[in-house]
Amino acid sequence: MAQIQQIQIKFVAAEDRLMLRVAGSDNTEFRFWLTRRFVRLIWPSIVASLEQTSTVPAPVSPAAKKEVLAFEHERAMIDSDFKTPYRETAKALPLGTAPVVLVKMQIRRNADGSLIMALAPENGARIDLALNAKLLHSLAELIANSVRLAQWELQATLSEQETQTKPESATLN
Repeated sequence: MAQIQQIQIKFVAAEDRLMLRVAGSDNTEFRFWLTRRFVRLIWPSIVASLEQTSTVPAPVSPAAKKEVLAFEHERAMIDSDFKTPYRETAKALPLGTAPVVLVKMQIRRNADGSLIMALAPENGARIDLALNAKLLHSLAELIANSVRLAQWELQATLSEQETQTKPESATLN
């Protein structure tokens, strides 16, 4: 199984969609469209998964839970590389050059406790992304920045502060 090397999420105004690109260590790239509706539907699952990956014992109050999540998110962002541009090298495109519109997402845990995010179109094969807590936080950051840039007016934030990365550089290495 290939490891994720880079993830990019970019707002494409002409489509009013987010383009998700996932590059693997096996020199493959998968391209997907994220619609506003899809992002609105998956965001609560992403946040719930982030809460489940918390290393801090479950806080009693919802406000404390939100604070812990924001702290862990900020800590994960410090170690993430959002500055290196997405490498536009020739890659194998198993799903073709045109992005596939995603309509299904499921997050599950493997027996070893790792998270798997399954993404799928209406018809066709799904792709499973193995995500550790840091990668899940980074993906959430990319989505939040892109939603803000798209001006979709969705509640896709993990903390009260503005995020640390710039929407124009929404690539994770």
